Parts: sequence; C-alpha cells; structure tokens
Amino acid sequence: MLAACREANAPVVAGDTKVMGRGELDGIVINTCGIGLTPALVRDNGLSAGDAIVVTGSIGEHGLAVMAARHGIELEGDLVSDVAPLNGLIEPVLASVTAMKDPTRGGVASALHEMASKSKVGIVLREQAVPIVPAVRALGEMLGIDPLHVANEGKALLGVRAGRVSDVLEILRAHPLGRDAAVIGICTAERPGSIILDTGFGRRLLAEPEGEPLPRIC
Repeated sequence: MLAACREANAPVVAGDTKVMGRGELDGIVINTCGIGLTPALVRDNGLSAGDAIVVTGSIGEHGLAVMAARHGIELEGDLVSDVAPLNGLIEPVLASVTAMKDPTRGGVASALHEMASKSKVGIVLREQAVPIVPAVRALGEMLGIDPLHVANEGKALLGVRAGRVSDVLEILRAHPLGRDAAVIGICTAERPGSIILDTGFGRRLLAEPEGEPLPRIC
C-alpha cells in the first residue's frame, strides 16, 4: 500500500476494515476512500459529434489475468493486471478532454455505452484500432470472452476534441503508462446512445455485456 501511495503521490489519511463471514475470504479486506481536487471537473457526459475516443493503453489484461490465476489457466508469456494510478498520465491532457471514464466493470463496451447514452451521441468503434496484447487475445478466444467486455484497472477512455487528438496522443505516449494509447473511435450524431462496431469488413451494433465474466474483485 505504501508503494502504491508513493507511485500515485496520494497519501492514505483514513481507512477501515471489513468483517467477513467465516470461510468467505482467506485474509483481510481493507477499504480506503479518496478525495480529489481539480480546477475543472471532467465528467463522462460531455461528448459531442466529431470528438475522438482515445484509450490510454491495451485492454483486457486485468480481468483475464485474474481469471487465469483463479482457474489455474497456464499461458505462454506474461499476463498481468494493468492496475496503475492514472493521475500523472491524465493531468497534462485534461484541458483537451471533453469526457472521461474508467473501463472497469463491463469493460470498454459498458463504459462507452454509458458515455454515449449520457452524452446523447453515437460512437463508431474501430475494432482493429483497439490495442490488445497477444495473451489477452488468445485467452479471450479460448474462453469465448470478448476483451471489450473485460474489466481494466489501469486504463481510461477519453473524449478528445478533434483538433487536439495528435497533441493528446503525443503527451500520453510519452508517459510509461500511455505508450500504447490509441484513437479507437469517433462520436457521431447518428444513433444516439449506440456503439457501432466497425470490424473492417462491415458494421454492427455492439451490445453491452450481460453480467460479468468473473466475480467482483473490487
């Protein structure tokens, strides 16, 4: 915990423990809360037609790494959680960001649906532009799980004004946590609240995930 606080430059000033029933957990659960201060609040409902959708890195590592560990699935290569503090990565680009959301439960698909619905825009998502590491792609195909529906703990989805996309990508990619940042979609006035997946061979509506591929872990 101390190492994580130092990495994020965010001290823990209070905490609590949770009482669990016998056999529910082999260990201890610690609950903390945070207070963030910002001169400008960026919500998840500020998208406009023409905004680009940027993801700060490759998706799917967290949920599938946890699933592989829980079920003893052996993989070639390393698959580890992407958990990371994003404050240092995001702060330099906030002035160019119109909306922002973390793709945690429900993954990228769920987060984009919520952003599109609240902003009353459609989003065309370019499937081939979404960064996915080989281990995630392989495990997802083996288990029949779409990485777009898998939880992430160290990534963010950003809506970026059209004229600022190149600058935002340059800044994000200069940071160790953003080296794989990519533009994965564009906002449109058509089909508000919908996510249109462009596969490169055609287009279809991307559904929200039904349930979660693994139990809650946070």
